[in-house]
Amino acid sequence: MSIEPPDTCGLICGFLLPKEGPAIPIDWDAATNPNCAFERPVWLHFNLADKRVINWIESSETLPEGVRDVLLDNDSHTRHEVSEDGLALVIGDLHHDFNGDPEGFGTLRLYITKNLCLTGRRHPLKTTDNLRGSLTSGLELSSTTELLATLIDELAETFRRVVKDLENEVDEAEDKILAGRVHEQGPELGRVRRLIARLRRHVNGGRSTMLQGLTLANRWAGKPDVAEVRQSVERLNGIAQDLELVQERARLLQEEIAGRLNEATNGNLYLLSVMTTVLLPINLITGIFGMNTGGLPWAEHPSGFWWVIALMAVGVVTSLQFLHRRRIL
Repeated sequence: MSIEPPDTCGLICGFLLPKEGPAIPIDWDAATNPNCAFERPVWLHFNLADKRVINWIESSETLPEGVRDVLLDNDSHTRHEVSEDGLALVIGDLHHDFNGDPEGFGTLRLYITKNLCLTGRRHPLKTTDNLRGSLTSGLELSSTTELLATLIDELAETFRRVVKDLENEVDEAEDKILAGRVHEQGPELGRVRRLIARLRRHVNGGRSTMLQGLTLANRWAGKPDVAEVRQSVERLNGIAQDLELVQERARLLQEEIAGRLNEATNGNLYLLSVMTTVLLPINLITGIFGMNTGGLPWAEHPSGFWWVIALMAVGVVTSLQFLHRRRIL
């Protein structure tokens, strides 16, 4: 198999997978050496933001046309493309610098055959970086399907850690809500629910896409290898269930916040209504005595002011007695 990538700038990493022992790093010079024919599987990881990589993929005769479209397409939706000797996948992953931002999701594009695993991304991703670190540290893999299973395991572990962080955030939000600090938790729970929604779409979409592709992968991969990859994919099912539980808890906490805020609002409206009723006689009396007309009582009396004050006090007491009899107070 002849692989002629543009130059070293387009390759993030490359590894040869021997039958025994750790993976062997390779560069473009080794991969393009005409005297070197790789008899063992190879993993090549590209930076698809590099124009030279795009040009090489477009002109590569090694890659089927449908696979080239999958690798170069800008569409971030999960999908799969099956060729006679391989499987192309588009799956979701987290940005390498992911910090809980609902927009911190990227796309991993992958093409795998019996002897080649080709991956690419436009933004640094966590999963491929973790896999590269594991291979550099001595992880032993002997086939592309084993590499794919390990990649999916890394993806599941990446998502699992995010789910764990989300569980901790929901726990902290619940403690603060029970302590009465509800105002500051609404926006935070809204961010958590948006993140969970996007994460669920990536997990469920990726799992469905990979299972559909693996169903047709028996053309070039043995059943034991496919079963191994399928087992790794099933780990995403447990993560999806955990996400549903966290999402339900976040929804219930938001409902609790809404209920407490409504309760506080109703309490404030109740207080304002009582105050309005109690002060109604005072407003009525001051309105009457504020009229610029003749014949107002006590207008010339030396104690007229105090008589009006006494009348206001009687009005307030009468209002309070009325509210008490109506069981409003």
